[in-house]
Parts: sequence; C-alpha cells; structure tokens
Amino acid sequence: MEKMSRLFCFLIGISWAVGLAGCSKEEVLSMRPDESVSVRFDIINDISGQTKAPGDATISVNRILILPFRKADESLSNDPANFVPDYEHAKQVDVSSYPSISTKLNLLPESSYQIMAIGYNQADYNFANQSWGSRRFDIGATGSATQANMYLKPVNPTVIPEFFSCIGVGYKDAAVVGNTFKTSQINSVHGELKRIVCGFTLTVSNIPAYVTTVTLAAEQLVTATRALDGTPLLWQTAGDTGVKSLVTLSPQSGKVTFNLYMLPTMDARKTLFYLDLKYGTVTDRYTVKIADNPGVVSGNRITFTPNHWVKVAGDYVNINFGFQWSENINLDDNAWDGLQ
Repeated sequence: MEKMSRLFCFLIGISWAVGLAGCSKEEVLSMRPDESVSVRFDIINDISGQTKAPGDATISVNRILILPFRKADESLSNDPANFVPDYEHAKQVDVSSYPSISTKLNLLPESSYQIMAIGYNQADYNFANQSWGSRRFDIGATGSATQANMYLKPVNPTVIPEFFSCIGVGYKDAAVVGNTFKTSQINSVHGELKRIVCGFTLTVSNIPAYVTTVTLAAEQLVTATRALDGTPLLWQTAGDTGVKSLVTLSPQSGKVTFNLYMLPTMDARKTLFYLDLKYGTVTDRYTVKIADNPGVVSGNRITFTPNHWVKVAGDYVNINFGFQWSENINLDDNAWDGLQ
C-alpha cells in the first residue's frame, strides 16, 4: 500500500509538471496554487463620448498587463493607497491589434480588489522578464508598493514610449458594481485603456544654410508617472545635469520638426525647452519662448496633460522673440497617433 501511495504521488507530480510546461507564458504568470476564483476580464474599444483616446488610428499597443490590487486590510477605505499589488495573480496578454480582448483572471474569493490594466508595445516591456535589457520602461513604486504610488518609469528619461492604462469596472451580469469589488459580487470586469503620455511638436522654418544641426533640450523633466492617472511621481534631481538633450536634427530645406512623446507634468512641473543651434564648431542656445496661455504655457514653460498634443511653430528670425503656440489638442485628432 505504501508503494502504491508513493507511485500515485509521483504520477500526480509528473502530470502537474507536464501541464505547467505546456502553458503559455501568459498562463504561467497567472498561476497560483490557492483557492482562487476565475473572473472574465474584457478590454473594450468603445470610442463613444469622452473616451476616444485611441481614435480610429493604429497605435502601438499589442501587449496588456492586467495587474490586480488587493485591499491590504478589509477594514480600510477604498482609497488606492490601501490596495497592494497582487503580482501572483497578474496576467500579461499579447494582442494582434488594438484590443478588444477577453481573458480569464484568477482572484481570491474573499478579498476586495481594484484591477489595473496597462497597455504597451511588446518591444518596450515584458512582465515575464522585467530585467530584459532592451526594455524601454519599468513598472515599480515609490516606497511601499500600492496602487497610489505605482509608476511607469522610462529607462531613458528622454525617450518616452507610448503607454495606456485604466482601472477595470466590475459587473454582475449587466449591472455595474464599481471599480472596487469582491469576486463574489461580480462575474466580469471591463476596462478601457486611455493614453497616459502626451505629445509635443516643435517646428522651426527658414533656418539659414550655415546652421548644421538643431538640438531640442529641456529641463525639469518628469522621470516617472503614476500608472493610475499620469500624475508625476519622480522628477529630475538637481544634480542630474539640469538640461537634457532630447533630439538632434539636421535641417532639411531649411526646416526641422521635432515630434516626441512627453510624460505629463500637470501643473506641478512645467517644462522649459531650449534650442541648441550649431554653426561649424560654435553652438548657441536659445530658450523656446511662447506667449502665455492659461493651463498650457506660463513663463515659457509648458504644462503637459495626458492624451493631449501641444504644437509650437516659429520662423528662425523670431528665435529670440518667441514662437506661436497651437491649441492643446485632445487625441481624438488622429493626426497625432503614431508620433515617434
């Protein structure tokens, strides 16, 4: 009888190992040997109302991380600061085109949850290999990890990838339960990804032929943004070479156009830009001067908010006097989608 018992345990162990080896990377990420409950999680692409961030254009999202946050103590309020990441129940899903997707998520039955989804490109990040050398950003936290201080942090603060996020809403059939729930209260969770990053375009025209290169530089860069809503969490420090070079271009037909993603600054951390013009061995620096505009420009400093695009244009002859600012466009305007 003892031999039969050992043989039975051995066979069960072999079956479990074979099953694990046959799972996809996404499935392994979400496995945990506990009494979890399976819940359907849907990412929808609803472009109605004010949730049109994706627009109709092709964007770069083809991988989604579904990251549950579990309430640390059931007696606490539903503030995001009271929800800690449940990494063992996280799930990464690759998609062939911008979602809609539907997948299954395993959650503990008696815990209260808030579910965050983060959308990004497969070339930019892999939750299954977070130390991957080619990653373009990290997911982490300032201090103890909670939903309130979970951040997205570009590896290079001057190269910003495109990423999206949302908090899922729990449903019981067609009835909305809300974004905080226990698994016994719901049977599905819906989320709609919204772009966190914003866009900046600067065009300078009629540049003289003797100018060989133009470099766009900036100070007071945000270096990490809150995954929940794009609020700045980390900034350049005083000792971190205050002004950072972003992009260098050679004029083409007397013109340069800088197109880049920026992390949101909100009102707390406005950004000042410079143009470094090189003539042979000499380089001159000019402040990008723009007239004040409430909520966007103040003292030549630009406020960036998630999912908006700020355009600035000017003639070289005005480089000492100031450039023109164009409206802060919500990315319902598909012309900005695909900005690199």
